[in-house]
Amino acid sequence: MAIAGRAALRWGARLPSPGPAAARLCRPAWLPAACGRPYSSRGKEEIDMSTYPVESIRNFSIIAHVDHGKSTLADRLLEITGTISKTDRNKQVLDKLQVERERGITVKAQSASLFYSHEGINYLLNLIDTPGHVDFSYEVSRSLSACQGVILVVDANEGIQAQTVANFYLAFEAQLSIIPVINKIDLKNADPERVEKQIEKLFDIPTDECIRISAKQGTNVEKVLQKVIEKIPPPQCNTADPLKALVFDSTFDHYRGVIANIALFGGEIAKGQKIVSAHTKKRYEVNEVGILTPNEQPTHKLNCPV
Repeated sequence: MAIAGRAALRWGARLPSPGPAAARLCRPAWLPAACGRPYSSRGKEEIDMSTYPVESIRNFSIIAHVDHGKSTLADRLLEITGTISKTDRNKQVLDKLQVERERGITVKAQSASLFYSHEGINYLLNLIDTPGHVDFSYEVSRSLSACQGVILVVDANEGIQAQTVANFYLAFEAQLSIIPVINKIDLKNADPERVEKQIEKLFDIPTDECIRISAKQGTNVEKVLQKVIEKIPPPQCNTADPLKALVFDSTFDHYRGVIANIALFGGEIAKGQKIVSAHTKKRYEVNEVGILTPNEQPTHKLNCPV
């Protein structure tokens, strides 16, 4: 099925049905009906999410102080899982805003679903890359509400910084599994031993649980994926329950409507269904459902696997 539990990274678009006049404008008489919208998900191959039981799903975020290598680590994870092709131009793949690419910092949390095979089992790993700057801490807290675990990245040269501590306690208070990762071990002045002792002293995490990596060079990055599978628990969700989901992020498209990233807690959601906001009591129609890979990939429906 689709991504279950607390972090079902999905996209769904809502677009009110146009009236007769609007419909005539959308499809001129000379345009074949089969063409449809050039940027719609129609024609794309749908992924069968029922092949991923809940035990094979992991939902996690990457958290760290600014410029400690979160986005670079995300790039390597996308490459290792085959989500994107390996190339030297893969830098900040999940950073889509112009200011993010110009300044090299993450402003808005971005999500992607990774397909990874480990010990003969196919896993669905749902990743959220979060900002590190203190001004965007709300993005981090929202993302953590849709996860069962986090990767805590620390620079091997700079060590633990202010947002490292702040983000750790956000994850700790949410009772999430925490995987400490020491990045940039390839730097000349890197001192991973010192950073491991800092992590043990401040966060009470044994030094042998820390993973030393170089996200830039890809050193030991696959160990991070294996630790995600081993340490982060699968989500809890039941298809028999009524639909219950958390909208942890959203964007607006003038042609498609609201595109919402949701965490599915129970039930299922499919195209054509009517859903209700628990807060505003407003009703909406679901026009599309799918996952992010990191581009939009349609699925038949999103539900809690068994």
